[in-house]
Amino acid sequence: MSQYIIAQAFALPAAKAVEQTENSKTGAVSVTMASQASCPKACPFIDAGCYASNGPVGWTTAKLNRSAVTDPIAIAKAESAAIATLSGSRPLRLHVVGDCTTDQTARILAGAVRKYQRRGNQPVWTYSHAWRDVARKSFGTISTLASCESTEQVKQARKRGYATAIVLDRFRDTKAYTIDGVKVVPCPQQTGRAKDCASCKLCWNDARVRETGVTVAFEPHGAQANSVRRQLTQISLNER
Repeated sequence: MSQYIIAQAFALPAAKAVEQTENSKTGAVSVTMASQASCPKACPFIDAGCYASNGPVGWTTAKLNRSAVTDPIAIAKAESAAIATLSGSRPLRLHVVGDCTTDQTARILAGAVRKYQRRGNQPVWTYSHAWRDVARKSFGTISTLASCESTEQVKQARKRGYATAIVLDRFRDTKAYTIDGVKVVPCPQQTGRAKDCASCKLCWNDARVRETGVTVAFEPHGAQANSVRRQLTQISLNER
């Protein structure tokens, strides 16, 4: 690799923040994105259906992934610096792409979010595949839902103090229903019961989600939906 290419790679950011996204699913909120080098290696959707790898979001993800900054701590600090550029006047969706894989990186982001919330007292929410390794308290005031792919994982994540979200092959209903003893609430935005995250707000209060004993459910969507469904089938087979 030439010195020029190396220099260009280091010049590329490993994280970014957007003051107001134009994404129709989230609505008019602020968002952050980070290189997938910050994601748990065990995430079943990396290179196998990750929503953030496709469409317009995929262009940004690919650019972030080209950054030579791959240390999770450095990425968390870069994302924290990006959060500091936001006004704090809107709800913040943390990690449209990216994650925190250690307690240390989660605490770094939690610190940045505390400062963000002091500016405008706005909710901040995210989803994490690292719930097995990161304590819920490390995420601080960030409403954090454990990303699960099976009801067994939901039960494990709850024992670790997390509110939970699950990806299902398909919804059986648009209203709440139970699977294997787990009560799921299909994402209101996906079922048409809410216009977007900004009007729904269900995931913005993980304490309430946890206390009510429900799990927020999502259907695979986007160009790689079938890839996600194949991964879900494999996970189900592995857990039998």
